[in-house]
Amino acid sequence: MTALYRDFKLTNRSRVLLKKLIAFFKKFYLPLSALAIFSYGLYLRILKLYHHKLWVDEYHQLNQMRHGFLEMIKGFPEKEFCAYLSGDYFLIYPFFKIFRFNKWGLSIPHIISTIAGFILIYMICRRYYKTFWGYLISFLIVALNGTMILHATEIRTYAVLPTLALATFYLWPFIIEEKHNFSSVKKTAIGIFFIAVIWFHVYGILIFFLPLIYYLLVKGKDKDFKVQIKNLLRFLGLILAITMPLWIISVCGRHLGWKTHKFNVYEFIPNPWSDLSGFLKGVFGNLLGRKSLYFLLTGIFFPFLVPYKKRSEQIIFLALMVLLPVGLIFLTNLKNRYWFIQRQFIWVMPYFAFFIGWSWDSAIVYFKDKLKKSKCRQ
Repeated sequence: MTALYRDFKLTNRSRVLLKKLIAFFKKFYLPLSALAIFSYGLYLRILKLYHHKLWVDEYHQLNQMRHGFLEMIKGFPEKEFCAYLSGDYFLIYPFFKIFRFNKWGLSIPHIISTIAGFILIYMICRRYYKTFWGYLISFLIVALNGTMILHATEIRTYAVLPTLALATFYLWPFIIEEKHNFSSVKKTAIGIFFIAVIWFHVYGILIFFLPLIYYLLVKGKDKDFKVQIKNLLRFLGLILAITMPLWIISVCGRHLGWKTHKFNVYEFIPNPWSDLSGFLKGVFGNLLGRKSLYFLLTGIFFPFLVPYKKRSEQIIFLALMVLLPVGLIFLTNLKNRYWFIQRQFIWVMPYFAFFIGWSWDSAIVYFKDKLKKSKCRQ
């Protein structure tokens, strides 16, 4: 009898433990799932670094750091397409002074940036998604995207641009929807970050403005929109007053000329005038970044076909945050006769991942509600 009682007591303890584990999983299954997928994504990036050897473009950047800090800056107009808009140099410089040409040491800031990007996509998804499937789709696209894996640990600016894009998209609502308890210290910190974004790369101006325009279009119907605009204009005016002089000097002043190089614009992505399907596949295939996930591209059409509430916001997002920047990059390359290559719109890829996850999430919620209503009528 005593032995049976002990077995029964142990069984009860096991049940209690199992219930606690189930309750824990129910509470934290989303962050745990995100952590698992992003850990695998980080593993793929570290694996790429393990097999990677520094190549000519990376040596081009690192060789400019071999002398003093001021000498590096002075050399920008002769060696960079947009002169002083070369933020990755400043990011890598202290690590180069410590690790020299050691790829593992040099990749530390870019690995940190990648981890920050993973955290940001999760935080952005929390604002919009209602189902586990939306999270799963976005996480998989970001974690498995071939272009993002390739450039994540390279000593080049493309490693950081996706994280800057996500951070800017995440932070703008704090400025636009400013509350009374939002401290001036936090606002100043966000302002300093936005300045760094604009100065980091020539694409920084797009990364800065596009999320702002998106939120203004979406929030235009709010009652307190006029008050928000007044506060925003002061903030925006100060940011532009600080950043534009250096930006104009870098873009319009002395810099490495595009026309001194002769490139085939369509070497990597087909010419849309002769091969439209190849062009679209080259753009959207690279935005998604993994052939095994191509079936998810059907999510592009959901906002146009399924009448759920957020469809207009999603269409604006697709047009403004994905199609417009890719189109502008393409036209700029066409004008300057420079390669149209997927690394140039790498910072749009996490936006696209978010959009695809959002459209699938909204469609799933819509059809679930329809199914529930039909069952209730029966």
